[in-house]
Amino acid sequence: MMLLLIILGGAGGAALRLGIEKWFLHVWRGGLPPWAPFAVNFTGCFALGAVLGGASSHATPALLYVLLGGAVTTFSIVSHQLLELHQGGHHGMAGLRAFTSLVIGSAAAVCGAVTATN
Repeated sequence: MMLLLIILGGAGGAALRLGIEKWFLHVWRGGLPPWAPFAVNFTGCFALGAVLGGASSHATPALLYVLLGGAVTTFSIVSHQLLELHQGGHHGMAGLRAFTSLVIGSAAAVCGAVTATN
């Protein structure tokens, strides 16, 4: 059952990331750094924080955590984009992107957990 949820979550996450990327490309005409995975990561961190926060205060099923974890984790994409920025000579943007991904993602997870427990 868990494997099936991970597969479904992964497929859903891939579709979500593609949809958000297409939206970003449509709105900004491709002139923006790769912020679509950043937006997905922020949302995913909040959702996972909310699930974990809810799990500590309610009876949130572990399977829901597995489903969301498979759906919203895009760390490998962010890592690849950081490498591309670095190789392209955009060292400052790569550093900023790495820092904001970590800080904002962590803050989003805390906000999600606090929201779920209140």
